[in-house]
Amino acid sequence: MEALICKKIGDPTQPPSSSEDSALVLSTSQPIPELDSPTSVRIRVKATSLNFANYLQILGKYQEKPPLPFVPGSDYSGVVVSVGADVSKFRIGDPVCSFASLGSFAQYIVADESELFRVPDGCDLVAAGALPVAYGTSHVALVHRAQLSSGQVLLVLGAAGGVGVSAVQIGKICGAIVIAVARGAEKVEFLRSMGVDHVVDLTKGSVTESVKGFLKARKLKGVDVLYDPVGGKLTKETLKLLNWGAQILVIGFASGEIPIIPANIALVKANLAFSALKDRKVIGKVMIAFDAGKTARSKL
Repeated sequence: MEALICKKIGDPTQPPSSSEDSALVLSTSQPIPELDSPTSVRIRVKATSLNFANYLQILGKYQEKPPLPFVPGSDYSGVVVSVGADVSKFRIGDPVCSFASLGSFAQYIVADESELFRVPDGCDLVAAGALPVAYGTSHVALVHRAQLSSGQVLLVLGAAGGVGVSAVQIGKICGAIVIAVARGAEKVEFLRSMGVDHVVDLTKGSVTESVKGFLKARKLKGVDVLYDPVGGKLTKETLKLLNWGAQILVIGFASGEIPIIPANIALVKANLAFSALKDRKVIGKVMIAFDAGKTARSKL
């Protein structure tokens, strides 16, 4: 089968090549993975998405460092082509989606039936390939960790990215007042089209001043939940906008800088709750319901 293989730690933005300098190579003779248990399922991959974690893994900067060589790739969708003797939930031909720690950048992947979700009729299989990681992350963060409720103020940083868009959509479904932060006019218009209550363009002035103006106009005390996949200086700046007892969801550090939270901010705001999504297996166990995913996509 064909598969994209990371043969050495290096720059993932360079085209795959057999040269010694390339981190990635496209193999056309990778063995098709075998069913490794009675409940395992082999899927022919239809679509797989590119996440920031995949980029970091190839750079060698992700928390989990797989041994070389490895096939990158996390969430995916596809069609069941083979099942183990004890598989009861799926049949050959079923459309499914899931995520894995590695291996989706290939024609075939094997997963246990407990890790798979059936894609409902009418749901685009390609779109389903990008649901598990982004929407699973945001669903766990907002619904299970923060328990976001109607009327609360949600501030989403990096709102035009994968997890950012999913956080905006899930936030709206939960009935929250959603403030989105992004960079550039095109992203701002995209977020407005999803019904965001207030959008901040990072290229135009201060984030804190823009958000404070919106909060004051709506007679709101502050941000109740901060959804942060960015980190860096933006995190430190937006901490000033938090309401007393606010929750901070640490999703990632796309800026490349891990923020240092000043103790005086925590002292003034008091009772801040920090939640970090570390265990990817948790996301699989409390996966976003497809009904919510379809509703969210209909707003695009």
